[in-house]
Amino acid sequence: MSFSGNATQESTTIVTNDGWWPNLSIAKFQESYRMPMEYPEGMLVDGLVLAMAWANKELAAWRSASDSETFEAVHNSKLNGESLLLVYYRKAVFCHAKAFLLQQYPTIDRREAASNEAKESAETEGKFLEYAQQAIADFLGVGRVTVELI
Repeated sequence: MSFSGNATQESTTIVTNDGWWPNLSIAKFQESYRMPMEYPEGMLVDGLVLAMAWANKELAAWRSASDSETFEAVHNSKLNGESLLLVYYRKAVFCHAKAFLLQQYPTIDRREAASNEAKESAETEGKFLEYAQQAIADFLGVGRVTVELI
């Protein structure tokens, strides 16, 4: 138990993808992105599913151009024994999910400190959306610099 009275056990749930893209672990998400245990598991699942849908859509053209039957069959570099494309995909999904879930936190934690977090949430959320886009760019092997018309 945490000081909040909520259980601190990590989830064993695996969020299943569409059969081609990799399934992802809620425990890995909690561990890697320091997700507070106050989030109900259902909310974490929803956040990951929405983020997977976003990433899958962003990478749809790349997948169509791939000749591989499965994501695991795609030939790519490995770092620390793990597919580099998986690292980028997971980062894109986890960052996008965290951005979504940061919006929800003030509705979970109603203490006074939560109101301060809500004020900062848009900036933090924007940063995680930026990280997600950077991970997609890294996955695709394209530059990260963007230009906008003012």
